[in-house]
Amino acid sequence: MVATTMPAGAQETGTKRLGERIDSLLQRHGFPPRPSRPFDEIRMNPAMADARLLQARASARAVGLIVRFRDPAVQALAAADAAPPPALLAVLQAALVRPIRFQRAMGGGMHVLHFDTLLTQDEAENEALRLRALPQVMSADVDLLSRPQQARTSIDPQFAKQWSLLGTAQGFAGGIDAEAAWTRGTGSSSVVVAVLDSGIRPHPEFGDRILPGYDFVSDPDYANDGNGRDADPADPGDRVGAGECGTGAPAQPSTWHGTHVTGIIAADGANGIGIAGVTWKTRILPVRVLGKCGGTTSDILDGLRWALGLPVPGVPTNLNPAQILNLSLGGTPSFGCLAPYRAVLADAQGQGALVVVAAGNDSSTSAIFSPANCADALPVMATDPFGDLAAYSNYGRTGLGAPGGDSAYFGSTAEILSTVDIGNDRPLGPDYGYAQGTSMAAPHVSGIAALMLATNPRLSGTELRSLLEYGASDYPVGSYCAYSSLCGTGLANAHNSVSTAAAMLGYQLVYEFHNTDLQHYFLTGSKDEAALIEKGSAGPGWSDTREYFYAWSRAVGGAAPVCRFYGTPGIGPNSHFYTASAQECDLVKLDPGWTYEGIAFYARLPTAGTCPADTIPVFRSYNMRWMLNDSNHRYTTDEAIYQQMNRSGWVGEGVALCVAS
Repeated sequence: MVATTMPAGAQETGTKRLGERIDSLLQRHGFPPRPSRPFDEIRMNPAMADARLLQARASARAVGLIVRFRDPAVQALAAADAAPPPALLAVLQAALVRPIRFQRAMGGGMHVLHFDTLLTQDEAENEALRLRALPQVMSADVDLLSRPQQARTSIDPQFAKQWSLLGTAQGFAGGIDAEAAWTRGTGSSSVVVAVLDSGIRPHPEFGDRILPGYDFVSDPDYANDGNGRDADPADPGDRVGAGECGTGAPAQPSTWHGTHVTGIIAADGANGIGIAGVTWKTRILPVRVLGKCGGTTSDILDGLRWALGLPVPGVPTNLNPAQILNLSLGGTPSFGCLAPYRAVLADAQGQGALVVVAAGNDSSTSAIFSPANCADALPVMATDPFGDLAAYSNYGRTGLGAPGGDSAYFGSTAEILSTVDIGNDRPLGPDYGYAQGTSMAAPHVSGIAALMLATNPRLSGTELRSLLEYGASDYPVGSYCAYSSLCGTGLANAHNSVSTAAAMLGYQLVYEFHNTDLQHYFLTGSKDEAALIEKGSAGPGWSDTREYFYAWSRAVGGAAPVCRFYGTPGIGPNSHFYTASAQECDLVKLDPGWTYEGIAFYARLPTAGTCPADTIPVFRSYNMRWMLNDSNHRYTTDEAIYQQMNRSGWVGEGVALCVAS
């Protein structure tokens, strides 16, 4: 990574501050403050409706437009079930971007016109706007597809055995309440989840959603496939004989561990066979890092970097970087996060990814195992069907509880049913089987995160973690975890978490970077651009300051577009400039030294230097280096930083923007 790494303390402080901002925004949308309680959506305030609308618009599809013409004679044609005159239809078509045809007349003197293909709601709305501008048209509205509003459930025959996907209403307080979450959607193929594990076997539950992966097990003695690293992440089996993995180690059959984990995340719940996963459309990136007796830290770290799309020597670049990485593997004992893990997990955060890890099965504290004890990883503890900590599970003050099963108290059906191979030694064909452990708990959380990203693709890994923790349910009254601070934030809850992701659709996280060589600052509202800068695309010396703020993602509540400019190469400075003032934006556009790059995000403008009560001010400082063609501005919501910049020689320009509080 070319970007400069921030100190761990600064990262943790910035992450905590971001979590506090998210809490504030969610509470404005009617969500209860932490600790969470079961959500009563009926009591959510009207602002929540706006967030739901945004989520619905993203998935809605339009077949055409409903048009009322101004001419009473044409309205009469509709009443007579007749088409508008061809000449009038030609006028409409000339105003539109997409082809449209007369479909039928309808009541109220209106006509229905259909597109040749389905459009998104926003695309169709743009076409409607074009028709509304015509003098011949009185009104034009989008004709949307509507769907039955019954609860979404899996049709697969063994779904009834999957208590982990149910919830309190079905008698399983330890379940993640996936059915309620599925009413908002069952995932998206644009979301990529990496499974760093023992490899994967083909299975009808995955179909063609398995991406090209890689085998990072470098020692042929443990790889069990006859060689070291290669481009085949298939699981050859991990059966071992007695003593093969150390003196006294027992013999065990092949576990098909990675396949079981993958099924929990992504088994197709609508194919009429077997089981359902948490998300049915997500694509899986198989990264084999475990062999017959486990996996080495170095192989796991390389697998992590590769899954993120970062370079690994001697290995082709991964063309499908994962946004969520699942590590259902045992940790390395350590009284603190091991430095190599800390570095690669910081890279993951810089790439906007979430790393979910199993807390471990040692009935001990996860604080002494890496990577579960690393600040940038989300550890997951295992719970039983009724929401208490499983007997074997590690525990800790951070992280989440999720279904892992507990057969010691409740029998084998209290384990987790998922996909496996039928072979005892080598692979023989797809099958289903039970297993338990924090290895099973982690993929439930990864699957929920995938549902959240499908709902709100702009979310970064840091945001996903905060929203997962915010959406967690309280442990049941009477359980050990209800009275202990050693079970993390709460029980993972798919419905609550997806609801929080939907509530954040109207907001846009704005990242700040600092270049130590140039002493310049830079803002971006794009998760993808931030990831590229972390990879070094903007040159050396850039680091994420973690001084984030939330702007809006669209023009709502008086928010105006923030114009983004870059110094014209060869003429202007090597710097960016931002303004929400339409007048200032127009003036800068006239300056040949600046090139307009588009809208960065949306913000409100102050009045006489004061922001509205429901916003926070963004202060602007100027380095006053125009005479050297080295102008740069810093934008911050922290007044102490603003005053510090001014004391260091920058000129304070006051409140430039007002953003979400």
